[in-house]
Amino acid sequence: MSEEHKRSQVTEQKNSIPTEIHLGPNTSLDLSWLSEEERKQLMIEHTKGMLDLGRKSQELHVDSGALKRTLDDLSSTSREASEDGNSVTISHTQTTSIGRTEVLMGNTEKAQKGRLTKSQTGEKDWTPYYIAGAVVVVIVVAMITGG
Repeated sequence: MSEEHKRSQVTEQKNSIPTEIHLGPNTSLDLSWLSEEERKQLMIEHTKGMLDLGRKSQELHVDSGALKRTLDDLSSTSREASEDGNSVTISHTQTTSIGRTEVLMGNTEKAQKGRLTKSQTGEKDWTPYYIAGAVVVVIVVAMITGG
C-alpha cells in the first residue's frame, strides 16, 4: 500500500462521523443505522452533554471542597474555644449545588441537642402575623359592636 493511500485512509477516518458512541467502559450505542447528518447531530449533542456533565462535576467538586474547609474551620474554632474553657455554640447553614447543609456544633447544651432555630433552618416564624391578625380582628369587632 502506498504512503499516499495510507494517508488518504487516515484522513477519511478522521473526517468520517463515528458509527457508535461509547457510553462507558463496556457500553456502546450503535449509530450505523442513522444517516451521517443524524450521527453528526447526535455526536454534537453528546459532546455538549459531556461538557455539561464535566462542568457540573467541577462545580460539585468546588462546592464540596468549600464545604469541607468551612466545616474544618468551624470545628477547629469550636475546639479551640472549648479548650480555652469557653462555652461555644456554632451554627452554620448554607445552600449550594450539593444541597442544603445545616451544622450545629459546640460544647453547650443547645449544641448537644442538635436542634437549629427556625431562622437557622430557614423556616419563617408566623407568630407576629398571627398576633397582628388577632389585634385587627378585635379592633374590627369592637368597631362593629360600637364599643
